Amino acid sequence: MKRVNLQFIPIVFLILLVVSVMTACGNGAGGDANSADTVAFATKRVSDTTRFVKANGMKCEIIADATVNYPKHFGDKATTAKLQQLFASLIVDGGDTLRLDDAMQAMVTNSLHQLDTPDGQAAAEPIDEFDDTTPIYSYHTVATVNVHYNANLLLTLCKVFVVKKNDRVTSVSHTYYNIDLDKMAAVDLHALLRDDALTDVTQALRTRLLEQNKVATNDELNDLGYFNIDNLAVSSNFYIDPKGVTWSYLPSELAVDAVGEPEIMLDWETLQPFLRDNTIASRLK
Repeated sequence: MKRVNLQFIPIVFLILLVVSVMTACGNGAGGDANSADTVAFATKRVSDTTRFVKANGMKCEIIADATVNYPKHFGDKATTAKLQQLFASLIVDGGDTLRLDDAMQAMVTNSLHQLDTPDGQAAAEPIDEFDDTTPIYSYHTVATVNVHYNANLLLTLCKVFVVKKNDRVTSVSHTYYNIDLDKMAAVDLHALLRDDALTDVTQALRTRLLEQNKVATNDELNDLGYFNIDNLAVSSNFYIDPKGVTWSYLPSELAVDAVGEPEIMLDWETLQPFLRDNTIASRLK
C-alpha cells in the first residue's frame, strides 16, 4: 500500500486551509421566503478589536471578525422569533436571553477573550495605542456561519473558526448544527440515535474510516497520521443531509493537524437499525 509522506503534508495543508473554509460548509445565505420548508437568510458582519501589553512586555493586538448568515424569515413572525432565539443559543453562544444582534456581537467578543492570554499570562489593562519600541504580535480570528442544508424542514449550519497569528493560519475548525424546523429544536445525538445503539454506530464509523482510507487495520491508519483512532467515538459534531449523517472531527482530535478534520459519512441504509422512531430521517431518505 502506498503511504502518505507526512513530512510534506503541512505545507500543502496550510495552502489549502483558507480555500477549505470557503467551500466546506456551503455557499452562505440562501432560502426562499415563500417556501414552507426552507428558511430565508440575511447576512451580518461584526468586528471587534483589543490591544494590550502582557506582563512580559509583549504587545498584542487581537482582531475578531464574524460573518453570520442568520435566519431572516421562516413562517410567521412568532415562528421566526423562535428560530432566531434558537439560532442565537446554538450558533453564536448567546444563551436563552440575548437578542440576536447582541448574541452575534458576543460571539466576536468571546473570541477576543479566547486569545487575550494565549500563554496563560495575565494581560494588563487594554490600551488604545502602541509606541514603536516593541514588535506587535497580531492575532486575527475569523468566524463564518454558513448554510449547509436548507430544505425538507431541516436546517443545517456550519460555523468555521479560523485563527491567524501574524498573518499565518494556525488553526481552522468546523462546527455543525442541525435544527428540526418542524419541532423547532436542535437535532442532537439523543434525538437521532437510540442510546443502546451508540456502540454499534461507533463500530460502523471505524469500519467506514478504514474503507475511506483504503486500509485494513488501525495500525495502517496510524501510519497515515490517525494517532488517536482507539478513542474514536460518536461525537456531537455532525451534519445531516439526504445522503446520511456525516461526523466531523476537529483538528488533533483523531489525527495529526496535517490530516485536517476527518469526516466519516454513514448513509441512511447503514444507520437505519440504529435510528429512533419518527426521526427527521424519514423526511430525507
